[in-house]
Amino acid sequence: MLIWLFLTQRLPTPALWEICLVICFAVNSQTYYNTASIVTCVSNFPANRGIVLGLMKGCLGLSSAILSRFWHVIPSAQRRDGSSFLLVAAWLPSVVTFLLMAFVRKYSWVDESQLYSALSCSKEEEENLGNEELSELILDCEKNSKKSSSTVRLLSTSAPVVVLAIFLMGCAFWKQDDSLVNPVECTAQILILVSPLWIAWKLTARRILLRSSVDEGLIIVASQGECKGESHICRQPVHLNDKDDKSLSGALCSLNFVLVLFTSAITLGSGFVAVNNMNQVASALGYLEGEVSIFVSLISIWQFIGRFGGGVFSDYLLYRFRIARPLVTSIAALILSCGYVLVAFPFSGSLYLASIVIGLSAGANWCLNPTTVSELFGLRHFGTLYNVVLVGNPLISYVLSVWVAGYLYDTEAERQDLQGQCKGNKCFNLTFLILSATCMSAALASFFLWIRTRNFYKMI
Repeated sequence: MLIWLFLTQRLPTPALWEICLVICFAVNSQTYYNTASIVTCVSNFPANRGIVLGLMKGCLGLSSAILSRFWHVIPSAQRRDGSSFLLVAAWLPSVVTFLLMAFVRKYSWVDESQLYSALSCSKEEEENLGNEELSELILDCEKNSKKSSSTVRLLSTSAPVVVLAIFLMGCAFWKQDDSLVNPVECTAQILILVSPLWIAWKLTARRILLRSSVDEGLIIVASQGECKGESHICRQPVHLNDKDDKSLSGALCSLNFVLVLFTSAITLGSGFVAVNNMNQVASALGYLEGEVSIFVSLISIWQFIGRFGGGVFSDYLLYRFRIARPLVTSIAALILSCGYVLVAFPFSGSLYLASIVIGLSAGANWCLNPTTVSELFGLRHFGTLYNVVLVGNPLISYVLSVWVAGYLYDTEAERQDLQGQCKGNKCFNLTFLILSATCMSAALASFFLWIRTRNFYKMI
């Protein structure tokens, strides 16, 4: 809001340090909302961390595209200048936050899957069961716990958001010549965004009915007690145990956390550089202005699909085949490295393919690394550890943008002497080769983390 007041000259023109302070407060407020929503959702759905983190991080990246499309719905005659968009971006997220803030909390009820996964048999009950019956009961509980109904519910709730992403992707190619296009597009986006609320209401009503019909004695979570003795059977997922959760100081002394921090900083930092320079890359390679705008629009959509798809796919591989998440992260980093090679050595239409590869793989790393932190170090201090893991992104992004991409681009532009502009693949050839090499190092670090933690993930 202050930036809008400055821009419209309702307040005196600020000094440089004043506008930097305002932007600092604005960015940190977004970080707080992001942390509060992600930590709360992961605490409510600990068995589906990949899906939850992928959906939340995906919506964070998709929100800019949603606001942009809503802005285009307004007739051009009423869009006086760019300052009006700042006003909309200032009040709309705040209104939504105040309306929904009461729902962002940790709920006390127990999920249906916990009726199976949190099985605790006392010694007296264990003596009344034969060995074969007891073994069959445990195996049956393990089988049912894998088929968690919350997974289906999360995917059902996420489906409209995926549809919205596909819809926005089509809008990037849609030439809005008809005056009816804007109202139709606005109505479709509102219906798609509201549909998850209907699904959530139906599931909440169903859960309340289920809870009232289940004996309270069955909903006793085994994690509240301590398993003592070999004959006392207590099946508790390893990643739900809070006794071994590490604080920030304990995590920083762990090599596993350092590996996750390094992988996250390299993959996400290099992804920022690639996305931020995609406009200049397309212009340097001779793409038309309309195609350049399509690249910029589509890469955010691909990042959403990568974030959400990476979470869903990694959860499926983990619980179905026991494939550890660091191994999936290593593969995603390798794919990201290949995407940079496509930009470094372009061919006809290669930038379209590169935008898909970079968007999907960079997006997947946004949910894979935080999910790995929550599994290896627990949820008690997840809010702190989550933000510490993301601290390295701006540092690496600054180094690669200013000291690598910016320096090499300016050097080539001076050599070509085209008044500050650069043409050809030499403008970014060496830059993206360096990005590819850094991602290879991140893939090796994540692979080493998989070697260290593969036995842990086998117990999940």
